Amino acid sequence: MANLSRHGTRLTRSANGRGTPVTWAGIRGVIMDRITHGIYPPGSLIPTEQEFAAEFGSARATVNRALTSLAERGVVERRRRVGTRVVLGLEPRTQQVSLPVFRDLVEERGGRFSFRFLGPVERPVPAEVQERLFQSDPQDIVEHCTLICSDDTVICAERRWTDTSALPALTEEVMTSTTANEWLACHAAISLCEQVISARRAGEVEADRMLRCPADTPVLVYDSTLWIKTQPVSRTLHCFAPGFEMDRPIG
Repeated sequence: MANLSRHGTRLTRSANGRGTPVTWAGIRGVIMDRITHGIYPPGSLIPTEQEFAAEFGSARATVNRALTSLAERGVVERRRRVGTRVVLGLEPRTQQVSLPVFRDLVEERGGRFSFRFLGPVERPVPAEVQERLFQSDPQDIVEHCTLICSDDTVICAERRWTDTSALPALTEEVMTSTTANEWLACHAAISLCEQVISARRAGEVEADRMLRCPADTPVLVYDSTLWIKTQPVSRTLHCFAPGFEMDRPIG
């Protein structure tokens, strides 16, 4: 069985030819690498499940799960009797997405912006986050927490997971001097911001302690995933203090 390796877009085999079982996330990662590097350009048909299964030495069901995951995120389009095609919307953009920043939001409302970087969080990376970032290696994902303030009052608790292999320059040293939100807006060519807005209980998103409110308090949550070209690089939960009104997207 093949030992799947994200080395460029190739597959390698172990010396004894046995290797480790191929996972659907690993297959998805190789397909994404090929899309990113133009091997599968926008609009093109990619190999069939059967062809991928033969190449990777895996079951077709494993390949199907990888392709289904990509289709659910809008990376590929699957049609019966036609095949799986890379969506046209993945062409490199000539302009990056403008990412709103908290500093502007606070100052436009007449407040004094500040933040408190709480540092990294030592806990396992949720499987949901790995899925959102298309990342099979949790060691590449780091969670940091930050408090966003207006006139020294906390208005938002930020939980951010960053794929350090995709954003190596976004270090803890950087985040002590500026927010990740502002750094990304200025230094990263963000091509897409996926965002879901919902009301959640503060304890459900582990923001109750940061916001200093009861765990069952309803809070507004912006759940954002930022992309650079065809790669998701950061997933963030912005949990707003009870009563705070938000009137724009944020990333």
